[in-house]
Amino acid sequence: MTELTVKAYAKINLTLEILRRLPSGYHEIKSVMQQTALCDDLTITEAHAGITIESANSNVPRNARNSIWKAAALLKERSGADCGVKFKLVKRIPVGGGMGGGSADAAAALVGLNKFWQLGLSQAELFEVSREIGMDVAFCILGGTALATGRGEIVDALPSPPELPLVIVNPGVFVSTRTAYEGLDVDRLTFADRSAQMIDAIQRRDFDGIVARLHNDFESTVLDEYPLTGAAKRDLLEAGAEAALLSGSGASVFGIARDAAQAHAIVEALKPRYPFVVATHTVGDR
Repeated sequence: MTELTVKAYAKINLTLEILRRLPSGYHEIKSVMQQTALCDDLTITEAHAGITIESANSNVPRNARNSIWKAAALLKERSGADCGVKFKLVKRIPVGGGMGGGSADAAAALVGLNKFWQLGLSQAELFEVSREIGMDVAFCILGGTALATGRGEIVDALPSPPELPLVIVNPGVFVSTRTAYEGLDVDRLTFADRSAQMIDAIQRRDFDGIVARLHNDFESTVLDEYPLTGAAKRDLLEAGAEAALLSGSGASVFGIARDAAQAHAIVEALKPRYPFVVATHTVGDR
């Protein structure tokens, strides 16, 4: 095999609950994560030596700061592979947008290199490697719908909801995940186990129940701190979305439409106002 292209799928958080701050400084969370059809393309080819990353997107780092580079370096170390590898990344997921783009790219690199180098690693072994890269990478390997717990690295597959038409809006601001966590007063957050309520609605395939149970603890601070994210949520609702929610720590906001036609109408209404507006939909376990 001399070339392989892998899809890297973006995620949204149908729920995101921050439970407590851990002694390590990280936070314990509970989140129902959902994969979407919005994706990057990662093409892997042979190289004589080293790790090379190419992308037309100027916001993508080409060095060890890139999650793809980290994934390749970890697999080279683990497997003892002495060959080089070249990646070409076509970026569609907003960079730093709370949709797990970097994690999805890392997951695609791990899954792709496992096949490309014929390493034969199990999913559990890939999960183990993924924890050294980032907390959302395990979910991006698993795909579909899952409950994420711990720091986000523990994922348990869930049945997929009925396909949800989505509109993703990114207002063009960068929200630091670290800053978003630092802005939370965890002691004042009320835990109502909204994730359990969401899982119940998903299992009943209850569209209206899913819409009613969307929740993200980061909204309590991010929407005020970054007014353009709050404006994106309001505009999605005013344009006809059934509900809208911040994804991850932002700055992307997603709206759920009743059907694909409504989603495309919302896109047309919002395109003149935002640098990134796209219609997509949720996808089940791949």
